[in-house]
Amino acid sequence: MPKTFDSSAPEYRWSDTQVSMDGRILTRIRGVKFAIKKEKEYFHARGEDPHSIQSGNKTPEGELILAQSEVERLQDLLEPDEDLTDMPPFDVTVSFVKKGTTKIRTYILKGCEFTDDTREMKQGDKFSEITLPIMFLKRLAA
Repeated sequence: MPKTFDSSAPEYRWSDTQVSMDGRILTRIRGVKFAIKKEKEYFHARGEDPHSIQSGNKTPEGELILAQSEVERLQDLLEPDEDLTDMPPFDVTVSFVKKGTTKIRTYILKGCEFTDDTREMKQGDKFSEITLPIMFLKRLAA
């Protein structure tokens, strides 16, 4: 008999998420986002309705949201005249586990590079949270 969806099963939570960069667990991470976008458009021919959907290139992208202390640790790995956009490519591994289960869902983002290097702080902030956009070459599901 086919499995059915268990509507009472717990959902994935941030506290059950682990993100590592080149094998080092990021403890000062506040968020992660990654997506694969694929160019698609309708193919129109005779009549007014589309005949098919044509597809093109894929564009993987995302972002890491880090505390400034984590960002500065990354900056310390670079030369004084370099910024985060000069870092060599790195891999990011994101793992999710549902509470009460042992099954781990892992994604590996291959060949990541930062596209921006930003610092921001405002009056009243209790800490600095920095969003760093990334590009990557491929997402693998492990």
